[in-house]
Amino acid sequence: MTDSKHIDVVVAGHLCLDLSPGFADHGSQTLKDILVPGRLVNVGPAALSTGGAVSNTGLTLRMLGLNTCLMGKVGTDVLGRSVRHILDTYGAADSLIEDAQAATAYSVVIAPPGIDRIFLHHPGANDTFCSADLDPVKLSDCRLFHFGYPPLMRRMYSDGGRELAAMFQLARRSGAATSLDLALPDPASPAGQAKWLSILARVLPDVDIFLPSLEELLFMLDRPLYERLKASAGEADICTVCPEQLLTDLGTQILAYGVKILAIKLGKRGYYVRTCGYDDLKSLGAAAPANARNWASRELWSEPFHVAQVASTSGAGDASIAGFLAGLLTGSSIETAAELACAVAGLKIQYNTSVGGIRPLAEVLASLPTWPKERMILGHDWRYNSAARLWFGKKDHASKPK
Repeated sequence: MTDSKHIDVVVAGHLCLDLSPGFADHGSQTLKDILVPGRLVNVGPAALSTGGAVSNTGLTLRMLGLNTCLMGKVGTDVLGRSVRHILDTYGAADSLIEDAQAATAYSVVIAPPGIDRIFLHHPGANDTFCSADLDPVKLSDCRLFHFGYPPLMRRMYSDGGRELAAMFQLARRSGAATSLDLALPDPASPAGQAKWLSILARVLPDVDIFLPSLEELLFMLDRPLYERLKASAGEADICTVCPEQLLTDLGTQILAYGVKILAIKLGKRGYYVRTCGYDDLKSLGAAAPANARNWASRELWSEPFHVAQVASTSGAGDASIAGFLAGLLTGSSIETAAELACAVAGLKIQYNTSVGGIRPLAEVLASLPTWPKERMILGHDWRYNSAARLWFGKKDHASKPK
C-alpha cells in the first residue's frame, strides 16, 4: 500500500538500557532452582542492549524494513549515552528526547533458557514522558503511532490517565492511526494500584489497534479473575489455563470501546486476533488494511512456530507486535499478519537480548509455509483450517458456512 506519508510508524513510549546476564541451560524448571539465597551463581558474558517498547518494537520494525521513527526519553548520564550509541548503530537515535534532570531507565533481565523472564527495573526518565515530548511534524508524517508500556511511565497512569488520553488524541488529530501495547506493573507499586479499568475506558476510544498480553489485559480489566487464573496456573503462565471462551468475551468487550483491531499475546499459545467491521476498518486511513474485506469481522488464533533452542524470551512480545504491524502496513492478509506475529517472535527468542535475530520481511514471509508449528487442540467453538494452518472462532465471518 502506498501513501504520501513517508514514515510508516512512530514508536514512542518506554525506553531503557538492558543488562542481560548469560545463563547456561542446566534444565532448571524454575528460578528457585537457580537463584538460591547465599549461593554464587556463575553466569556467562552479559549482553548489553536497549530495551522497552521503543527499542524492542521500533528496531524490529526497522529490521523488517519499515520506515520507523523512535521517540523515547533518556537522561544525559552514562547510561543515556550508551542508549544513544546503541540506537546510532541502527540509524535510529535522531528523535531521542533528553531530560538532564532524570536518570536513564535500566533493567537487569534475568532470563534463563526455558524460564519466563524477570526484570529488575528503574523507570528513570520514562516517568517524565508526556505528550509535549512528541515531535508534531513526525506525527503528522506517519501512518501509525504506536505507544508502549504506559504502566511503567508515571505520567501515563497518574491523574486517571489523562495525559495518556491526551497523547492518543494528539496522534489522532495529526492524522495517524493509533496503536497501544501494555506492560505488567508490580501489583504493590503505584502503577499496580492505579485504576486501570477507568484508565482504559478513557483511552481506548482513541486507540485503533490494541495489543496487550492476556496477563496484562486481565490484570487491568478483571483483577479477581486474574488472581484466580494465576493461582490455578501455579508456576506456569496463565495462558495455559485460560478458557478459550474468555478470549472471545474479552474481544467483544474491547471492541465495544471502539478499538478496531485487538491482538492478544498468548506466549507459548500463540496469538489471538479479533477485528471490527469493514466501515470502521476503513477509518484507519493510511494504515487501513489493503484488503479491508479480508480483515473485517474476524476472529482467529495462530499457533506459535516451533523453535528448537530458546535463548531468551525477553522482547518476544514486542517483536510479535512488530511482525503483526508490519503485516498490516505492507498489505498482508490478516491470516499472514497473525502468522508474522508468531514468526517474528520465534526469530527473536533464538537471540539472547531484547532485540535481534530478525531477518528482512520478505525472508520471514518466505519461511512461513515450511516452518513447523507447535500444535494445539482447541474446543468445539474453533475450527482448524489445515491449508491456512490457523484456527478460526465462532465470531469469524470468513469461516462460517455459506
